[in-house]
Amino acid sequence: MTNEAKKATTPVVDDSLIASYLEENPDFFERHPALLQQMSLRHSQRGAVSLVERQQQVLRDRIRLMEEEITDLMTTARRNEELFRYYSELYVKLLGCRSLDEVMDSLQQTFAEQLNMPALSLKFFDSPLDLDEQFTFAADTHKQLLSKRFADGPVYLGRLTGDEQRLLFPAESIASVALLLLGDKGELGMLAIGNQDAGHFEPAMDTLLVRQLQALLSMILPPLLAHHDTA
Repeated sequence: MTNEAKKATTPVVDDSLIASYLEENPDFFERHPALLQQMSLRHSQRGAVSLVERQQQVLRDRIRLMEEEITDLMTTARRNEELFRYYSELYVKLLGCRSLDEVMDSLQQTFAEQLNMPALSLKFFDSPLDLDEQFTFAADTHKQLLSKRFADGPVYLGRLTGDEQRLLFPAESIASVALLLLGDKGELGMLAIGNQDAGHFEPAMDTLLVRQLQALLSMILPPLLAHHDTA
């Protein structure tokens, strides 16, 4: 092929230059309306369509996507509002509790009945009190759990090993948990909340509500334990 032939087949401008020009001159087709009548785009379902029709379809698709995103945001907002109400009602009930059994009943009512999480465990560490078996660990079985799950803080969200699950929920099939250390320094005990959904509790989740629950239980439980000891 001669140099003249090569030059003849080489485009003067490429697609990127045309695209850049149109981006910088969005009124181009307004100044050249006759071009719109000659242009068509391929559509996977409808064949050839006009540029205006294609623009309208793109806009409709964007609007539909935005509507779906807004619906998802509204659903999340309603769920968050519902969670906040349940936790707020729980805080009020806990402040009125006069025994450990009442604390457990209040927790069970919220998590089992309202939040559909029946797996709940409240345990105290190294307590000399004559507590029911449901509130105590057998020997030092919890110490490995403490060193492994609370290295980064007093709240753990995520999954457990089989041994850890049997330690906290021997009769439940649990896929993810929220573990809260109780007490000023986590010395009092632990609240464990289990869910059958592996993705329900994840490390990246916001911990505001569970930390508020943690702080409230750390405040109300020591007097109840002291009263239990003298009863």
